[in-house]
Amino acid sequence: MPRKYKRKTQRASWSEETLKAALLEIDNGSPLRAVSRRFGIPRSTLQDRCRTKNTGQATLGRNPVFSKAEEKELVEHIIQLSKMFYGITPFEIKQCAFKYAIRNNVNNPFLNEAAGRAWLEGFLKRNPQISLRRPEGTSLNRIKAFNRDEVSIFFKNLNNVMDKYHFSAAQIFNADETGITTVQRPSKIYAQKGQKRVGYATSGEKGKTTTVMCSFSAAGMYVPPMFIFARKRMSPQLKKNGPPEAMYCCSDNGWINETLFLDWLNHFKTSVKVSKEDPVLLILDNHVSHSTLGAYNYCKENGIVLLTIPPHTSHRIQPLDVSFYGPLKTAYHNECDKYLKNHPGEKITPNEVAEIFNKAFARVATLEKAQKGFQTTGIFPVNADVFTDDDFLAAENIKVSIDTIGPHQNREDLHRGLIDPIQPSSSLQTELLEEENTPETSLSEKVSFSEIAPIPSTSSSSSAAKRGTGKKQHSEIVTLTPMKDVLEEKEARKARKAERKAQKTVKRKVLCDDNLTKSVKDSKKGNIVKQREKSSRRKKSVQYYAEDEEMEEEHFSDNDINYDICIICGEFGKNGEIWLRCVSCGEWAHKACSGNDNNAFICDFCH
Repeated sequence: MPRKYKRKTQRASWSEETLKAALLEIDNGSPLRAVSRRFGIPRSTLQDRCRTKNTGQATLGRNPVFSKAEEKELVEHIIQLSKMFYGITPFEIKQCAFKYAIRNNVNNPFLNEAAGRAWLEGFLKRNPQISLRRPEGTSLNRIKAFNRDEVSIFFKNLNNVMDKYHFSAAQIFNADETGITTVQRPSKIYAQKGQKRVGYATSGEKGKTTTVMCSFSAAGMYVPPMFIFARKRMSPQLKKNGPPEAMYCCSDNGWINETLFLDWLNHFKTSVKVSKEDPVLLILDNHVSHSTLGAYNYCKENGIVLLTIPPHTSHRIQPLDVSFYGPLKTAYHNECDKYLKNHPGEKITPNEVAEIFNKAFARVATLEKAQKGFQTTGIFPVNADVFTDDDFLAAENIKVSIDTIGPHQNREDLHRGLIDPIQPSSSLQTELLEEENTPETSLSEKVSFSEIAPIPSTSSSSSAAKRGTGKKQHSEIVTLTPMKDVLEEKEARKARKAERKAQKTVKRKVLCDDNLTKSVKDSKKGNIVKQREKSSRRKKSVQYYAEDEEMEEEHFSDNDINYDICIICGEFGKNGEIWLRCVSCGEWAHKACSGNDNNAFICDFCH
């Protein structure tokens, strides 16, 4: 049968509503032939439907492979897998249908150990509640972190501050950082059909990322954004045509830090006009720069109540992530496309970022998006029941992290566990048919789709679950008085760690090849015995730190040095390599390069 079959007759062209109306006329005493002519339904069809009381739509052609109940079971299982973040692909569905038919002795026309394309298209047409979707990658940390306990703690803290301060919509703000780059994501374009490669101009292979910190209120007020550029000094060109009243600053890596967050809090206070008499609630993530003693003191002095969301839950609880940043980045990429078209041959540099961002921000920063973000996350109006049991289903199922996968096991195996991959083999069908004759696969014990395509699940008693993962963070009201002691202890630990690092700094001289010099000393007498030409190497001070703050000073030795330069091969070393030091000139060489097996090593230059 062709893929797109065109009907040649008008058989069974009536609808369910027409059939129900015709049966009602017959029940009221109308003649069968008259009703048949009036509604255009064959008399024999009306007779059968009156006898069977079936009011469903007529089906033409051969019957489907599976019954309605079996297809309903498959549909429910597909939806369940997608909610667990382990949805299955079209080919896996066809594999699953083939295995189900073989194990349950269902007559089928399947070939090549999988259902065909025609079956899949008919299955989707009969079950329009499922469709092919492109999923968004979600990390296991996010899946596990968004659980009922963490969300309950957040809403408990939110209710506490709402009961104490009675914040209105205009007093509730959300703030978060996002990254924008100078290389845009091209939109879909029209091109020649069948063309193998379709390109689009961008500013480079990899762009420079600039951090932008935005904030809005539940009433729809937007705070002017803050730009953080990855550079040492500011330039007036970076502010060209940027958003009005925006803030511009720099950091070494382009990320926010404790100092910049304090600067932004001052910017936030000026924009919102906050005071102790008119406090506001500021909801943000628990980044290390947000929970500091300096931020605590500033917020307490200026009437800002800080509430953090649980870690790895910003995709569901952060209003900016839910309703604003997605459309903003789409609009930003579109503006980058326009800029490149209007300025052919020119690249987008950090000097143009503020101007392009301003156009996208002005178009997307609407009242509806701000209000919808707070409403969808249940923050305002406060609705702790905004998330259903289906939202927490995946977190309850996934008990351990991705570290459970062994070092020699392919990480794709976790996903492949949904469906046993069917390797093309002519003996597979024979093996499955043999299994049907065993007591385990008899017709009285029907195999379900959930057994063929099981939901991935890991035991909470596994080694990865028992392994310590450090102190777990939760949602917190940062500006509560008890938090001051915690933050002071945190600052004290940082100071102690910095002091230990300063004490354990090891300075070694790494010699780099440069110009030739002449200097050699006798290893025993200390006199110059001969002249030799050797590479003069520029002295470079390299610092090595003990990363573990629990490491004691006596455990830090020369064996902890990670690399140096060999005077023979001129290469850097690797961890675990054995080095020898010349007793004459004091320079270092790999033992493998030196060929020396004696305790006293003298390099070739000193011989």
